[in-house]
Amino acid sequence: MANESLRQQLALLYELQEHDRELLSFHQRLQVIPQHIEQLEANVTKYKDSLTTKSDQLTEVEKLQRAKNGELEMNAVQREKYRNEQREVTSNEAYTALENQIEFLDQKDGETEEEILELMEKGDQLKAELTELEADVVREDEKTTEKTSEFRSEQKNLEAQINQKLKQRNTYLPKIDKKLSTQYHRWMERHKTNFVALGKNGTCGSCRLTIQPQNLKEAQKYEKLVYCSSCKRVLYVEPVDSDLPYP
Repeated sequence: MANESLRQQLALLYELQEHDRELLSFHQRLQVIPQHIEQLEANVTKYKDSLTTKSDQLTEVEKLQRAKNGELEMNAVQREKYRNEQREVTSNEAYTALENQIEFLDQKDGETEEEILELMEKGDQLKAELTELEADVVREDEKTTEKTSEFRSEQKNLEAQINQKLKQRNTYLPKIDKKLSTQYHRWMERHKTNFVALGKNGTCGSCRLTIQPQNLKEAQKYEKLVYCSSCKRVLYVEPVDSDLPYP
């Protein structure tokens, strides 16, 4: 490759590199979109699971409350039975025994009524929490629908841009020396980073270290590929002639 030819090749290779870097950023963004959507859906599921758990708790509290009310009803029936028996007994001992049974039922009813009050308070609290959770589920559903739509739109736009970039990329490859192109692709596959480093003001644009004077002089001739002695990237340096386009 002649002097000017090599300089043009490096210019094309640098443009391809910048093109590929942008293409990579599109791909990376495209890859994380499904994760974002999945996270949104997971948040909705979390709220719905909490809603189900809270609803189950309320169902259990209401079930216990019904059971306690049933105990009061059964005790009322038993109490009435004891009172009827009191009217029929003839001994003080039998009457007193029945009275003790009635007092025991009264005591149990007092305890049960306290439990019922506690269950009612717990039920009211759970109902309030359920109302709040239901609002949360609606809000998260709406948020997920809106954000998912935005992500889907972004996904579609990214796919279109990637397709366009791939078509544009194909216009570079025929213009670049095959050996240089192969070297570039091998480097990118292995290192996942820039192959061409811009050299400005005597400094390598990749490692930010000063280019050795001899290397800089050789690179400015564009007679052969010159590599940064530190980061091993191909140097594409400012030409001596300021009228030449760069980079």
